[in-house]
Amino acid sequence: MDFRRARPLAVALTVAALAFAAHRALAPLAETDLFFHLKLGEIILARHRIPFRNLFSFTYPDHPDPDLAWGFQVLVALLHRSGGFSAIVVGKAVLFVAALALVIRSARRGGASALGAAAAATLAVLACEQRLVERPHLVTFVGLGALGLGLVEAERGRDRLHLAPLGTLVWANFHAGVFLAPGVLGLYGAGLAIDRALARRGGHTVAGPSLARLAILGALCAAATFATPAGTRLPSYLIWHTGLDSTRVIEEFRRADPWDDPWLFVLGGACGLAVLVAPEARRARRLLPLLAVGWLAVRSVRFAAEWSLLAAPLAADGFSRLERALGSRRIRAALAAAGLAALAAVTVAERRARGFAIGLDPDVVPFAAIDFVTRSGLRERLYHDLDVGCYLAWEGWPRFRVFQDARLPAYPDDFHRALDEPSPAAFDALLRRFSVDAALIAEPAINMRAGAFDPEEWALVYRARDALVFARRIEAHRDLIERLEIPLRVRFDFDHGSTVEPIARPPARSPVPRCAWQRRLAAALEGEGDPDRALSARARALDDRCLAPDEEAEVRYHLGARLQRDGRLAEAAAQYDLALARRPDDARALANRGFARLTSDRAAAEADLRRALALDPTRDDVRRALAR
Repeated sequence: MDFRRARPLAVALTVAALAFAAHRALAPLAETDLFFHLKLGEIILARHRIPFRNLFSFTYPDHPDPDLAWGFQVLVALLHRSGGFSAIVVGKAVLFVAALALVIRSARRGGASALGAAAAATLAVLACEQRLVERPHLVTFVGLGALGLGLVEAERGRDRLHLAPLGTLVWANFHAGVFLAPGVLGLYGAGLAIDRALARRGGHTVAGPSLARLAILGALCAAATFATPAGTRLPSYLIWHTGLDSTRVIEEFRRADPWDDPWLFVLGGACGLAVLVAPEARRARRLLPLLAVGWLAVRSVRFAAEWSLLAAPLAADGFSRLERALGSRRIRAALAAAGLAALAAVTVAERRARGFAIGLDPDVVPFAAIDFVTRSGLRERLYHDLDVGCYLAWEGWPRFRVFQDARLPAYPDDFHRALDEPSPAAFDALLRRFSVDAALIAEPAINMRAGAFDPEEWALVYRARDALVFARRIEAHRDLIERLEIPLRVRFDFDHGSTVEPIARPPARSPVPRCAWQRRLAAALEGEGDPDRALSARARALDDRCLAPDEEAEVRYHLGARLQRDGRLAEAAAQYDLALARRPDDARALANRGFARLTSDRAAAEADLRRALALDPTRDDVRRALAR
């Protein structure tokens, strides 16, 4: 394809791919880890030092916290000062688009076509989706993009790799992913040595930096990883993560799976295609870093995005080779134009569907439940999930400390193991160990801890779609429980999630009177779509003789209607008698009592029906019964 004629289309394809990346990044902030980073950034700006201990927790307030992302924390704190959460989202988008621009540049400098580079970059964006969040690894994305471009440029005579140690120094103060800098350089050097050895056998040479220079730069980059306030904490931090699967089950550390991560495997297939069709893709210096980081990505999806950005230039080679195989410039230009149109159309359509709002996602945490526990005095010793803990730490510290947040290395391993113990008894023992007297359970439909609170010890005092709140039955919470206890027990199993069952009688230590208990139970059962059991609860309240006359009449009426449906006419009539004793002019009760007596006492029945019709002339059923 003629470069001069194709240049506008090439630029448009690159812009479209970057616009797609920006679109995917510009979404309401829903990443809870951001909150503890933001809080630490605010503390660093205020105190001019890094705490390096678990300030926010009442469980382990003095446990070491190997903060390796202080630069990112200060950055997001400054962004938040300037424009709130929207500014942080924009900052995320800028970093991600910059990383992708470097990747596309690498692919183009490596010989990929504009269409091939745009297609591979788009695949990388899709594969990065899970990690496209406001966290320090965004800086690692940029670092990998810059390092990849530097290696490609060095092969083409524009060697600026002497900047790599300085870049690594900056990178090291933003994210622990900096270990990839000397790692990728070392693996590239090993691959280059293999490529040169193979080339010498064939009588060829391989351009690029000298191996000695790469070794020196790799050593300098490795040294730069320690040039941070965290000092030598990086190796132990990385080693800790290798044993995480034995201490805590965390979604982002799971193995990659084709079902959950389809685009990652599609991109892997594109790389495999490139190796088959493009000789330049078979170079050891390109494959060794990809294989190593790919092994990390398969073992833990935490590294899926890093691998995707490294892999995109290789996939671009394969796409470009297939494009060139079409031969005709006109066909290739038409294909590029079609790709541009499709990418632009998808971006515009998705943006319209998603809307243009950025900032804080309204569902990032259960805000109403948090407001409830704060107003109710339940924050001092509150159990909560780690995601909610991140927000509570940002919003509440130093007034309130948290049970846990997502700074996993800031808590000991036995604590993590105890938190994943499914036994309710073991879990309650853990809560007692830390004097926990309240609990906020987010996402209760799928949270196994929703079923861990025995009603004899805990009262359910708040219930919503996104959260439950329990209060321990202690004297300090007596008034709250008396006002708000909900008479439901939550059960959980891994096949069906959370379910609720009614508690027919108040637990022994509940301060709620029996009559109020039955009223609340009836309201809860009606909310569950179970009016029959709700009526039974109200019937139990009748036994306590605590209902107001009008309320008693309503319950009697509904009991009579249920008995009448079951064919128990005499018992139904007796309930209507009691209802009418409380509310004599209830046309419904008069009519139903009349229908119930038609076969046993026709005269009394007709008298009831006439009176009912006089009170409610719209009752055609009554009129028809009298006409017979």
